[in-house]
Amino acid sequence: MTLLCVAAMGTFVSQGLLYPALPLFLHDELGTSLGMAGLVMSSMSVAALACRPWAGRFLDTRGRKPVLLAGLLITLGTAAGLLVLHTVPATLVLRMCQGVANAMFYGAATATVADIAPAERRATYLARYSLFFYLGFAVGPAVAEFLIDRWGFSAVWGAVIVACTWGAVLAAVALPETGERREPVPMRLVDRFFHPAAIGPGIPYFCVGVGWTAVGAFLALYARHIGMASSGWLFAVLSVTVMITRSMSGNLADRFGRRAVATPCALSVAAGLAVLAGIQRPAAAFGGVVLFAAGYAGIFPTLLAMVVDRAPEAERGQAMGSFNQYFDIGAPIGGFVTGRLVDWAGYGAGFGTMAGVALLGAVLLAGGIIGAEGGAPAQVELPVRSGRAD
Repeated sequence: MTLLCVAAMGTFVSQGLLYPALPLFLHDELGTSLGMAGLVMSSMSVAALACRPWAGRFLDTRGRKPVLLAGLLITLGTAAGLLVLHTVPATLVLRMCQGVANAMFYGAATATVADIAPAERRATYLARYSLFFYLGFAVGPAVAEFLIDRWGFSAVWGAVIVACTWGAVLAAVALPETGERREPVPMRLVDRFFHPAAIGPGIPYFCVGVGWTAVGAFLALYARHIGMASSGWLFAVLSVTVMITRSMSGNLADRFGRRAVATPCALSVAAGLAVLAGIQRPAAAFGGVVLFAAGYAGIFPTLLAMVVDRAPEAERGQAMGSFNQYFDIGAPIGGFVTGRLVDWAGYGAGFGTMAGVALLGAVLLAGGIIGAEGGAPAQVELPVRSGRAD
């Protein structure tokens, strides 16, 4: 698991570099509106949404490592494209390619962690693995802001190439294959997009995912709007908060049950977004980021562990990919809607609307409306579905 996490840092640092750099590049260098910047940033989720069912099926039938390596190499290629292609349509296409790469890499990596983890400690293992994402997210934005100030956007794209090369070399040389080659399980196309094991956990994940996209796409611009010189410290606080909270949330979810942890986490996400919307001051921004990050830190591994609990082993990759698609569906909605609302009525309207959606997710969890289990993990053998294998 340690080797996987170190290799994964290549793509995690790359994503951290791109989060502040791309919206600033689109708005300041290419002159787009905030709505268009949000649409481009979240377009990666549209591509990921289209890719995940097939990537998940490949994971379950051919193994994890080839998909993981392909994701790293595609991200490297998009950074090379950003060095030479300086138009909005080209940036949109490259961002969508990053979405494909993210779907492939993250699906393969999380499936590998699920393969390694004992059933009774799934949430703990998934939480520990995801800490490395936020370590990259803590380092990447600060480095990106520094590189932009000193040498411009090309330095950021070069740093992405270096990080992905490091991850790909380590993954190719040192990582073992944890998956098994299997015959495909017959499954309708609709079940690949909305796997039965992922539906209940996926709905609240959608509700908090739109908020994550709003923060990721607009925090750099929001920081400047409220008088801060850069967003580097806000991103760092967000990431450190996530790392501290996530180191504890997995153990809590394994001990007390999934819903008991996920519900207050969704409430914390809503509260953090509400603070960012209602009190647009630097000091309050740090408080809002802490509340938001603490909630998001706990809810993702908890709900993902719930999916793994419910999915048959032979469909684990597809079920986990289906779960992530709820974020993919919410991301373009959250990015575009937030951007349009900010353009029309300011950050209060943009972040405030996303706070309301996150609150809906908390209500659904608390009321058990979505049918997601809240107790200790237990493998649920879902019946094999008949139908054409698309």
